[in-house]
Amino acid sequence: MAPKITEEMRQALHQQPDRPLKIEDDQTQKSYVLISQENFRQWVDAELRRELQIGFDQADAGDLAEWDVEDILKQAHARHETKTK
Repeated sequence: MAPKITEEMRQALHQQPDRPLKIEDDQTQKSYVLISQENFRQWVDAELRRELQIGFDQADAGDLAEWDVEDILKQAHARHETKTK
């Protein structure tokens, strides 16, 4: 059985219906993202396009470097963490 959303969550979702809602657990200090199932795929696609555009812009500007997958993942996680705060 899936947990039910609270009235507070419902009101917050209503205020920003097309964007993910950041939910914080005051006991564990962890953050979660709540998004409607219909909007989830569209949101993931938009995030991917945005991240790819950063790379395209850098390549167009001649800002090229050897691929370091670990560093790329570290930078992506840092950008994501900054966005969710």
